[in-house]
Amino acid sequence: MLLAIQWCHDPLRARELAEFFSENIEPEYISHSELQGPRALSPNKWRDGLPEIFLEEINARIAETGKAPPTAVSKPVLFAEADGRVVAFGLVTFAADAAVPYAIVEDIVVEKSSRGRRTGLDIMNWIADEARSRNIVRLFLESGKNNHRAHHFFEGIGFEQISIVMMKSL
Repeated sequence: MLLAIQWCHDPLRARELAEFFSENIEPEYISHSELQGPRALSPNKWRDGLPEIFLEEINARIAETGKAPPTAVSKPVLFAEADGRVVAFGLVTFAADAAVPYAIVEDIVVEKSSRGRRTGLDIMNWIADEARSRNIVRLFLESGKNNHRAHHFFEGIGFEQISIVMMKSL
């Protein structure tokens, strides 16, 4: 499978990517950022209308792509295609002008049938190369506490746990 990874600059692809995102995530994916924003109602329940929520977020990011100077914070959208169809999607934030330049892999979703086939590894390596080209020295991500398969994958490619986020419902 030949994988083509790229940044999305075309707003006409936003709906396709939002639908892909919502079709390929499970409740185990939910982490604190989903709970801090409009995506999730609880640690194991997505909000209704998730594709529209994702669409709004993706459209905003695509609209901002290319507007920020290279040293500022940028939040591009990526997707990967194989055989003419989307097989992965991601949201990344680059903070090249931070005291210690960093990037956050905010979301990375691989099509269910493409998992375990190096797709995630190829995408994470591509993101790391993009980060290095921007003089980024740290790459962060977060993952839902029950997303054990993802934890195993990320640890296997060199990520380590550096904090624990806790929440109390009021």
